[in-house]
Amino acid sequence: MSLTLYLIAKLSRVEVDVAHRAMTTAGAQDEMDAPVPAEFARGPNAMAYALALFISRKPVHFYVGLAGLTAFPAYLLIRLGGYLAQLSWSGHGG
Repeated sequence: MSLTLYLIAKLSRVEVDVAHRAMTTAGAQDEMDAPVPAEFARGPNAMAYALALFISRKPVHFYVGLAGLTAFPAYLLIRLGGYLAQLSWSGHGG
């Protein structure tokens, strides 16, 4: 199971096989304004299909955004660590 399918499944609250069908259906579309299949017209399946369309049509935007979502908490933790280290060093001055 790929990370992309796992993310689609978790974000849209569907099973992984539904996310896989959404990805394959979105990838198979040739026209931008093709009608939405009935299976993906309502509910959580529609969210899975929308995410799959976005990923298949704009993969760079998706993966840069995903990298940003993981990099920002890491940046905050590094800043917090630096702040805590500065506090601990300033208390031991002479």
